[in-house]
Parts: sequence; structure tokens; C-alpha cells
Amino acid sequence: MFMVSAAMVLIIFFGFGLFSSKNVSSSSDYAVASRKAGVRGVAGVILGALVGGGATVGTVQMAYQWGLSGIWFTLGSGIACLVMGLWFVKPLRSVELITLPQFLGRHYGKKTAMLAAVSTASGTFLSIVAQFLSGVALMRSVFPFSAEIAAVLVGGLIIAFVFGGGIKSFSRLGESKIVFLYLVLILCSFAVFLQGETPLKLVGAMPGHPYFNPFARGLGKDLGSLVSLICGVLCGQIYIQAVYTAMDNGSAKRGCLWASFLIPPMGFLGVWIGLAMRNSGVVVEASQALPFFIRTNFPPIVGGVLWSGIMITVLGTAVGLSLGVATNIARDIYLPMRKCSEPLNDREILLRSRLIVVLVVLSALVISCISKGSMILQWSYLGMGLKAAGIFAILLASVLKPGRLSPWWSFSSVLGGLMGTVYGALFIQGIDPLFPGLFLAGSIALLGMVKGKCDKKDFSS
Repeated sequence: MFMVSAAMVLIIFFGFGLFSSKNVSSSSDYAVASRKAGVRGVAGVILGALVGGGATVGTVQMAYQWGLSGIWFTLGSGIACLVMGLWFVKPLRSVELITLPQFLGRHYGKKTAMLAAVSTASGTFLSIVAQFLSGVALMRSVFPFSAEIAAVLVGGLIIAFVFGGGIKSFSRLGESKIVFLYLVLILCSFAVFLQGETPLKLVGAMPGHPYFNPFARGLGKDLGSLVSLICGVLCGQIYIQAVYTAMDNGSAKRGCLWASFLIPPMGFLGVWIGLAMRNSGVVVEASQALPFFIRTNFPPIVGGVLWSGIMITVLGTAVGLSLGVATNIARDIYLPMRKCSEPLNDREILLRSRLIVVLVVLSALVISCISKGSMILQWSYLGMGLKAAGIFAILLASVLKPGRLSPWWSFSSVLGGLMGTVYGALFIQGIDPLFPGLFLAGSIALLGMVKGKCDKKDFSS
């Protein structure tokens, strides 16, 4: 009965994704919902893309293994949405665009825009791998599938939805899944409470280190996780895309603020569940902690529905991230590099966007099969960091001090950020590789801004 109820909900989700394709008539409708989204629509896209495997399966997994270290994903996400709503919405929406590289290209030129597109698409792709790992862990907790078969099923469900209704249907999914997810986590927390595993009991029964040390994995690593989330969300295509879907600045701002309010409590609930499982003496593979809890603490029919809610959350985030990567590749890499003199019509752009989605999902499927068993949040943090290292410094400059950074210096900053991140990952132990990347990119951008200011003074004199 558990498997039947879970499968029925997934079939409904699959059907909704296919049905949504009938409502999309243009590439603008597919990418930015024709710029008619209200507050709920904007928040739905952000929540749909942010609250997925990392915020649920990954957070409980991290809490089961490390305790409070599991809170950084949702806390960082909430802070990033707050910053975006308060300071980034107005500058980003000053011109009608679709992608973040387009925005950066208007400030710094085509070369910087192309490099920024590669940076944000690569980082987002790694986050899709994290969703695949979450989805595979969930599938295998219920159905007797191998990791490869589970990955294929997860990929099929993602393609069914994202190939159809695009950002418009994804926004509706985000609105509904956040309600469902809160219900799931509250019910699980209530079950934990009934078992006597209250926060007060856990504090008294478990060692302070590592379980109640928020920096249990090391100050550099856990602080790096927080910074990578904040910077990565601000530099993520799908979250910028959500801002561009809004009908006006006020809707975009309030949508971001609602998302910042709703995300962090989920992390605290997930950490509570993970700690309670660890304290109860249950021994299970860390990635299976949340699905195991659901399967063993609820009646089969109810458990199946709750399990499918978590699964849809994971799939929904993968859908949003896949949309973001495909939009970057189609709008910022493929179209500018076309040699043909004849421009594509709107229908051809829509078709290519959908085909790119399929290629992105299949590539993530293959890498997730190769990387099975790895820590889910590590992929999420790495993806967020890779996006932020190259883009965050020049994005900040374009928002706070537009016109002060030249195209040459901005290109050098992006390149330096990516090289610094790779160097940190290979040769510097104990800190997040994002830090050397951000330091190098920020130093180059700051030097360029100072030189630009001096050049203007020399010219005026």
C-alpha cells in the first residue's frame, strides 16, 4: 500500500507536467511566464528551485551525521532571498531581460556575458546532480531498484515536467509543493515529539560536539557553506529568472521576501528529525534517514503520500534548475554563437530550449550514477560556490557602482574567480574553495574600479 499510494501521486505529478505543455505558446511564456507573475508566482519559482533535495533529504542526512551543521543550506537560502528582495530587484529589472548574463553583458560586454553564462550554468548543473542523488536515495528507499534504474526514472519524471509547461507550470508547482512540504515536515516533527525526542531532551542526551556545534565540520568548511549559499542564490539563473517573471518591481520584491521568510524554518525541522533519529539509535545510511523515518513511523497509505511529497519536492527543484541551465545555454551561449545569418523564429527557440533541457538532464543522470553514495549537500554547496566565485563580484559592482568597472577588468574578475576556486579545491585544505575564488575575483574587480575612478579623474582634469 505504501508503494501504491506513492506511485499514484507520482503519476498525477507526471500527468500534470505533460498537461501543462498545452498552456505554453511562446518562448517568452516558457522562460518568464510573459512577465505576468504576481507575488505568489515569484515566490513559487524561488521556492520551487531552492527547496528540494538539499533542504529536505540533504538537511536530514547532514543532521543525522553532523547535527546543527545541517542548518546552513536553508539559513543561507533565506538570507540570500532577503538580500535579493531588498537590494537587487530594482537594478535587475531596470531593463526587460531574461538571463543574468544578459544583464551583465549590458554592463560589461559580450565576452564577460559568455564567461558568466558558462560559470552559472556549470554551477547550476552540479546542483542538479545533487537533486538526482536525493531522488535516487528516495526511490531506492521504497522500490527495489538499482541506482541506475532509479536515476533513469527520476530523469524521466524531470523531463516530463520541464519539457512541458516551463516556468509558468513550475511556478504553480512551487506554490503547491511548499504547502505540501511544510505539512510533511510538521507531521514528521510531531511524530518525533510523540516519541519523546524533544529538543530539550536531545540537548541533554547527545554530546555537544559534533551534534550541537554549528561548525562541527570545521569553521572554514561550514562558514564556506553559508557564504556559498548566499552568493550562489544571488548569482543563480533560475532565481534571477523568477525576478524577471514578475509583473512589477513590488511583486518581485515581496515574492523574494516571502521566500526568505518561509525557507529557514524547514531547515530547523529537518535538523530536529535528523538528530532525533541519531539519538534513537537507528542505524541507517545517512541519505536514507528521512525516507526511513517516513516509512517506519506512518501507516502505509499516509507514509506513501508523505514520501511522494518529498519526492516531488526533489523533482521540482531539479525541474527549476534544469530550466535555468537550459535558458543560459540557449539564450547566452547557443544563440550568440550561431553562424547562420537567419535568426531563429520563436517556435524554433522554444524547441531548442526544450531539447537542451533533455541533454542537461541526461548528463546529470550519468554523473549521478558515477557519483552514487556521495554527500548530497556537498554537491549543492559546490554548485552554488562555482556560480558565485566568478560572478558575484561583478554583479555587486553593477548593482552598487554601475559604470565603474570596465569590460576588460570584469572579464578578468570572472576568470580569476573561476581559477581561484579550482586552485582552492585542488591545493588548499580546510576551507571552502569558494573563498580563494571570491578573494581573487573581488581583488581584481576592486582594482579595476579604483583604476577606473583614477582614469576618470585624469580625463576630467
